[in-house]
Amino acid sequence: MFKKAVSTAIIASSATFALQAHADVSATVTLVSDYVYNGVSSTDGDPTLQGSVDWYNDAGFYAGVWASGLDKDSYSSAEVEIDYYAGYAGSINDDFGYDLGYAFYTYPGADDAGAESDYGELYGSVTYKENTTAKVLYSDNYFGDAGNSVIVSLSHTINLPEDFSLTLEAAHTKLLEDGGDYYFGSKVNDDSYSNWGVSVAKSVAGFDLSLGYTDTDIEDNYWGDTTDARAVFSISRTFE
Repeated sequence: MFKKAVSTAIIASSATFALQAHADVSATVTLVSDYVYNGVSSTDGDPTLQGSVDWYNDAGFYAGVWASGLDKDSYSSAEVEIDYYAGYAGSINDDFGYDLGYAFYTYPGADDAGAESDYGELYGSVTYKENTTAKVLYSDNYFGDAGNSVIVSLSHTINLPEDFSLTLEAAHTKLLEDGGDYYFGSKVNDDSYSNWGVSVAKSVAGFDLSLGYTDTDIEDNYWGDTTDARAVFSISRTFE
């Protein structure tokens, strides 16, 4: 079973919120054509609504909750994912910023059938010149009682004319304990996988638009087409 994961989006947006000194609370509503995390679809290719509420202060501390619809057949009858997170974002100097925090992912209504769905994850990232981010996420018991896991990712955003932006990103997910050989596929040593993507974004009349393409190196797996290459469109609005 796959989990989206804090979403990369959660961490990135939380860091941004934490650095905004002019507000204390914000809420974001998003419509996505497909809920994809680390290259894997959590809605089996279907659209869904997502939303978050974030609290942050001038010192850099933040906390929030994020929710999304799910494909219940893929998530043990759970139809929604609700994630909670808190952390601290700050700057080292004019060029480098950082974000440290903890997230807890929950799947209300999931039939765990002996394998716990909910789990926690520590995360940290370093950003260079506001456009290049290296990130590490660690869990002591990944989704489905899979044991210790680590995710490393790298993203780079390029500012384009007409206020467009282009983001390139790649990530690698690895289970660190014995017993996860078939977790990401049907072959021995399928205890890790990589994914990559590219997206173009632009803000129009207060709405944030994004169109991306993502893929993984998972092959011969029993997760159906949820790991296949796909295009994803999203539109969101933040209220402060």
